[in-house]
Amino acid sequence: MSKHICIIGGSGFVGRSIAQQAVARHYHVTIACRHPERARDMQVKGMRLVKADICSGRGLDEAIQGSGCVINLVGLLFERGAQTFAAAHVHGTEHLLAACERAGVPQYLHMSALGADLGSLSNYARSKAEAEQRVRQTQLAWTIMRPSIIYGEHDSFFNRFRSLYAAAPVAPLIGADTRFQPVWVEDVARAFVASIGSRDVHGQIYELGGPDTYSLREMIEMMLNELGWKRLLLPMPPFAAALMARFMQFLPTPPLTPDQLILLKQDNVLNGTAFPDIFGEPAALTDILPAMLKPDTATALQQRLDHDRKQFWANM
Repeated sequence: MSKHICIIGGSGFVGRSIAQQAVARHYHVTIACRHPERARDMQVKGMRLVKADICSGRGLDEAIQGSGCVINLVGLLFERGAQTFAAAHVHGTEHLLAACERAGVPQYLHMSALGADLGSLSNYARSKAEAEQRVRQTQLAWTIMRPSIIYGEHDSFFNRFRSLYAAAPVAPLIGADTRFQPVWVEDVARAFVASIGSRDVHGQIYELGGPDTYSLREMIEMMLNELGWKRLLLPMPPFAAALMARFMQFLPTPPLTPDQLILLKQDNVLNGTAFPDIFGEPAALTDILPAMLKPDTATALQQRLDHDRKQFWANM
């Protein structure tokens, strides 16, 4: 199979980790995104940047040309204008699958989400399930990944709460008892890179989570303890949370939307094995979070990451 891979939406949080691990495995990586000028730092690391828009389909044929594997990471956390869940997740997937079929791409890897459900009241979860439906109907050799909340140094989860609670002695908390199974971004990236060129993963749907489950309150308290911050966490009643979400959805980068509020009403945990054995062992949040939040321990985290990678690939 060709050593060229293309990552659609590869300039984001997860895409950067996948790209770096793929380059380390000697793949030639093309990053396709709407704003390549914002990811010029990735060129320095040996990646090729191209402009493509999955919603319209423009640029996809050129981006994936010659690729042995195409990875679709496009996912919206909130809708804005023409960038809707249906446009990006469903119709975007249709555009990309058609381009892959035209190009005869040997392998397609798809990022979905734990909780994707055609019957969900959440537009996000429903659109993710509809996209999965399109993938399963294609003639391509496909694999679907469904991660729980993905965390890491530049995530939109812990970093968002850190910003919200930075100067507030009293901190509102919505969905305090909702449970999650957070998975480290480097583990998710490893699952994708290990799947490239593997026939064993064809036609499979994998749920990805860390080894432990936590309530939202437990995760926030863990973060606050690591930072040494004293905050009074106040669970918000449903009517107040709904009102807050209704107003916040109009912010440029809303911390909460009505659709996200729907998602917070259901646990986001795996039904079976936390992490498929073929992808190795997932890291524990208690091991990674301290290094994420404290720059002085970042070197130790990097050393552990390098060690774990070498061990995994040596056993492949």
